[in-house]
Amino acid sequence: GVVAIDPASRELFAMAQRVAQTDATVLLTGESGVGKEVVARFIHRNSARKNGPFVAINCAAIPDSLLEATLFGYEKGAFTGATQAQPGKFEQAQDGSLLLDEVTEMPMSLQAKLLRVLQEREVERVGGKKPVPLNIRIIATSNRDMAEAVAKGVFREDLFYRLNVFPVGIPALRERREDILAIAHHFVVEHGGRLGRPGVSLTPTAETLLIAHHWPGNVRELENVIQRALILSTGPSIGPEHFKLPSATKPVFEAAPVASLLDVGKNTDNIKNLEREHILQTLAEVGGSRKLTIERLGISERTLRYKLQQYRDEGYFKG
Repeated sequence: GVVAIDPASRELFAMAQRVAQTDATVLLTGESGVGKEVVARFIHRNSARKNGPFVAINCAAIPDSLLEATLFGYEKGAFTGATQAQPGKFEQAQDGSLLLDEVTEMPMSLQAKLLRVLQEREVERVGGKKPVPLNIRIIATSNRDMAEAVAKGVFREDLFYRLNVFPVGIPALRERREDILAIAHHFVVEHGGRLGRPGVSLTPTAETLLIAHHWPGNVRELENVIQRALILSTGPSIGPEHFKLPSATKPVFEAAPVASLLDVGKNTDNIKNLEREHILQTLAEVGGSRKLTIERLGISERTLRYKLQQYRDEGYFKG
């Protein structure tokens, strides 16, 4: 199941439930770590294609040179090393759903080919001459501002409109604070069981800190924090000292009451300042190691690079 206690989440999954009943192409957008794949799988599970395959491909994780063959498949002898024919992700998703994760990272040369597949509903393998008809549902995700990517010329405008049939924006975790504890308890049970620590609970102070934290890495960061706390705690409960959050040692809000912490989510500028402070503080705490920073925050290397460039441009970061 999914955790949807906050009104923002309930609205999100009600919309996802409605679009699942159709075969419309869905474009999921939101920050890194908000749970775009969770929503994509929910749509698949609640659709008429639920008994078909759910195939996911991360367009950012596969080198450009391999992405075409991975997506579209290839015929025997299509290139050196192609000793036998191989169906691509499109064909593997036949009668089911295909998730194109981080679609904005796809090179322009492949975007044209993807557009043709979406228009014609058929795919041609690399080195092949016979198109294969497709019966699949496409779900795409991006953590970038796609309109901005189009304006910058790194993403095709015609492909954007072809994918943007039913856009769904997934709110950041700080924008659905009523979900934080429910998700945290879910991870305590899930990872506690896996680590041989069943029955562990969160102290009230720990819960207050989780609600107050602004979660730039979203659900992925929360999961990492809970896993780390389960490893560091030895007793029956997890306290704030086990989280190792920057705000646990140096509060961003000096002695601010919880009520005002919850109100912070309504102020976008304030949130951006807190996010920047949290990211730069974490980077400083790990001695400038980007690898440790992304592990601790639960964000991707690309997101960290993008944020640091932004802070550099704004004069907040000189690294």
